[in-house]
This record gives sequence, structure tokens and C-alpha cells, in this order.
Amino acid sequence: MNQLIAPCGMNCALCQAYQGKGLACRGCGLGGERKACQNCSIRKCHKKEDFCFECPDYPCKRLKALDKRYRTKYQMSMLENLEFIRAKGLDAFVIEQENRYRCSRCGKLRTVHQEYCLYCARMDKEAGKK
Repeated sequence: MNQLIAPCGMNCALCQAYQGKGLACRGCGLGGERKACQNCSIRKCHKKEDFCFECPDYPCKRLKALDKRYRTKYQMSMLENLEFIRAKGLDAFVIEQENRYRCSRCGKLRTVHQEYCLYCARMDKEAGKK
């Protein structure tokens, strides 16, 4: 399992905390350092499975709520991410995410949590959308 892909389907490399803007985090797969990550009920639930879709309760109420919040606030779907991983594999998912969220100005990965690149401040409302 790629240590930067959380069981819920979040690519931690696209998280504002992971990108280090005052919220240093190593990602969920490496025991994220932020309290929000440490206290994540989905992460705590994750046992033997690498991803939530491997659980008999998939998709659970908690994952559906997370998906709804991210769809609404950040135009990203955890459920779509997980289905992509299940259908095409983790390597293909990471490549797709890197292409989808790459800043067209500086070439670094954008965070899903802002409409601008944290590195060069380029506003790119279309970046990340399918």
C-alpha cells in the first residue's frame, strides 16, 4: 500500500497538512501527526484492510459522510477515489491524481483544500475537476 493513500481513499499528498503549510503531517499511512488524523474514526476502524472497499460494511455511514463533505467543499469524492483504486489499481490512481492536481504554473501538486496552489498562489478553479 502506498503510505500516502489513506484507507478512505484520500491522497494525503494532496492534503494541505501534508504539504506543510504550518500543519506538518506525514500522511495517514505513516500515522498522521495532526489530531484530526489521529482521531479519524475511519482510520481507527481500519484494521486488516488496506482500503475501506475491502470491508464488509463498505460504504459505511462515516465514509458516506466524509464523501459528502469532500464533494461539497472540495469537489473530491472519496467513494470515486476508492472505486478507481479498486478498478484500476493503486499505481494508476496515484498517476491520475498527480496529473489531475498538478499546478499548471509551478508543476507542484496542489492541495484539494484550496482553490490556489500553495507554492505559487496560482488560482486554478478548474484544476482537480474531472
